[in-house]
Amino acid sequence: MKNLALSPWLFLAAMTATFLYRCPTTGYRVQGFIADNPADKNGHVYEAMTCIVCKRIHLVDPKTGKVAAGDGK
Repeated sequence: MKNLALSPWLFLAAMTATFLYRCPTTGYRVQGFIADNPADKNGHVYEAMTCIVCKRIHLVDPKTGKVAAGDGK
């Protein structure tokens, strides 16, 4: 019988936080993953995310799901 306590997938799931954001290119809602808990960070901290829908990189605030506008908006 396999020992699930030593499974690398369980360790990975415990160390990652998931969040949703809206892809600015396609308008679809996309699930993002980060290794740190966004609740531990103060203020707006944007993470570079590779979008699984459009394959572009977006700057996303994992705490709020807001995407930084690249055109000065």
